Amino acid sequence: MKTLILGLGNPILSDDGVGFCVAGELRGRLSQQEVTVMETSMTGLSLLDLLAGYDRAIIIDAIQAVGGKAGQST
Repeated sequence: MKTLILGLGNPILSDDGVGFCVAGELRGRLSQQEVTVMETSMTGLSLLDLLAGYDRAIIIDAIQAVGGKAGQST
C-alpha cells in the first residue's frame, strides 16, 4: 500500500511551518520503502495532484483555532 506523508505550511513562518518540520523529522526516521514524505506550500485543489497514485495519505498541518490551546493536536 503506497502511503504519502504530506507536511503543509510555510517554512518561513514559525507556527505555520510545523508541517514542514514534522515531515522533515519523519523523513529521517522512516524507510523510503515504507512511505513517501513530502512538504508543500500548495493549498486547495492543487493538493489533489500530489495525492494521485497513493492509497492513503497522512496530512500534517497547523491552524489557529478559537478556544484551542497552543500545541494541542487532534
